[in-house]
Amino acid sequence: MEESIKTLRKRRKHIKVATEVNKHHADVLRNKSEERKARSHIQIMGELISNKNIDYHRHMKWLVDW
Repeated sequence: MEESIKTLRKRRKHIKVATEVNKHHADVLRNKSEERKARSHIQIMGELISNKNIDYHRHMKWLVDW
């Protein structure tokens, strides 16, 4: 009986630790995804603005804000 209680406590502790690790991993992935989206947006805007062959400002009014 005593061994089963110890094993249950160990199992609960292991599940709790694993849950915390999974939450941390999900947070890291979410942050990396947001950073990647921001970097790609900046790169796209830079490419649009630096392209002198096509006047994007006339076609994309939202581009003026950048």
